[in-house]
Amino acid sequence: MSPILDSIGSVKAFGWGALVSSGSYESIETVTVGSGGASNVEFTSIPATYTHLQIRGIAQETRATYGISDGNMQFNGDTSSNYSRHNIQGTGSAVVANGDANMSFITLADGMWGTSTGGSFGVSIIDILDYANTNKYKTVRVLSGVDHNGTLAGYGGYVGPLSGHWRNTNAITSIKINAQTGNFTQYSQFALYGIKGS
Repeated sequence: MSPILDSIGSVKAFGWGALVSSGSYESIETVTVGSGGASNVEFTSIPATYTHLQIRGIAQETRATYGISDGNMQFNGDTSSNYSRHNIQGTGSAVVANGDANMSFITLADGMWGTSTGGSFGVSIIDILDYANTNKYKTVRVLSGVDHNGTLAGYGGYVGPLSGHWRNTNAITSIKINAQTGNFTQYSQFALYGIKGS
């Protein structure tokens, strides 16, 4: 098992729907960012043999000043304006909600990753539902957060869920996750799993 699977255990993102045992997950690929950093992480040639996909990430970005950062995600190299998302976050003292429509990517949750300025890594679980179903648009749900064990540049941390939408019926065969600013730092890791469950 990969380190991410070991640390998170047998869960299905934030308990929506029936629980899926760890035996229902199969590791497809894990990408760990090297010493030079990387502006994006990409999974290609994804097989159509599962019901859903899940990405588990532990990441940090090279973003000056801020203690939190986010990124965006695209499918099959599609940069058309057919993505949308909405999300809500809690900071411990406030709640923030926002959304975007007709974007060229799904903007992932604000504060889902830490920054090299703050020294923290953020975590995320990304479910991509019915990714191989060619009769429907694709839905994404995310649970993410980061904590500094204190306050940095006005941010102590964020946690919250997000949902996203890709208005395309094609089966997803590749996924690209882009850093918001700069690069993902060394040791950032993203693991892609296939879910056999219904």
